[in-house]
Amino acid sequence: MATPILTTSNIPSTLKPTLDLLWGNEQKKKLFWKTMGFKVSSSTDAFEDDQEFAGLGPAPAKAQGAMLQFDTIQQGFAKRYTHVTYGLRFTLSEEAIDDCKYDEAINGTENLSTSLNLTQEFVMNSVFINSFSSSFVGADALSLCNTAHLLPKGGTYSNMFTNALSLSETAIETARANMAQLPDSNGYVVNGYQPKRIVVPPQLLYRAMRILKSEQQNDTANNAINVLKGMGIEIADESSPYLTSTTNWWLVSDIKAGIRVIWRKKPMFREHNTEDNYTCTYSAVERFSAGWTNPRDVYGSNA
Repeated sequence: MATPILTTSNIPSTLKPTLDLLWGNEQKKKLFWKTMGFKVSSSTDAFEDDQEFAGLGPAPAKAQGAMLQFDTIQQGFAKRYTHVTYGLRFTLSEEAIDDCKYDEAINGTENLSTSLNLTQEFVMNSVFINSFSSSFVGADALSLCNTAHLLPKGGTYSNMFTNALSLSETAIETARANMAQLPDSNGYVVNGYQPKRIVVPPQLLYRAMRILKSEQQNDTANNAINVLKGMGIEIADESSPYLTSTTNWWLVSDIKAGIRVIWRKKPMFREHNTEDNYTCTYSAVERFSAGWTNPRDVYGSNA
């Protein structure tokens, strides 16, 4: 396949300094995924492994002279993060570079930076978009939000509503209580899971703000304080426009082994000149992996 080359015929309006404004290629500055609760780290290897271990349970009562009971530490599910390289390039003729009067029209680094940022948004937001889908599974071969996550020593747990609830004060209170009662890998409640942010699409932003930020109880004439306001649940950068559902919502905790982004290579940009045909090629790559290790980090409602 021949390499497409951007020539002066692609940008005829930029060849004379007569334009008042160039538009349609606004540079992406804000990254929504960075406030959605992902735990970010870096790597120097081709992949990273996370291994679950189920520890010891509570100590039972011991009768006089009786032997102590045995328990054991058991290995659970293993999650592998294999880093993926994403990249893009485009080529310009020397004439297009020489004659273009507007740097923003063909700025290689800025255009490619926007492309790589969009890639990050699509990949990271897909963790939430596909969180209820059986086609996107984690270490236990189940979706991120599921009613039957497996425990290493037997049994299951749920990090979603059995019957989905629309976003409301009662729904958030119920989800928060359910998160607090999630069992750890050994099958016992440790009260280690508390929501720190809520992830919502733009269509639910204002409802979430009223529920979480009102001084008094939302949508009621009762003279009662809004208890959720002091619970420390933030709205993830207000809302993400990349979420495809207009009704689904999620609570996210701050446990370190939850939803993860692991960087192998931060965005890198290169420029290469070819003297055979006097063109310049701009290229950019990034390499990372995204997913989840501990599903308890997220509690979802497939509303």
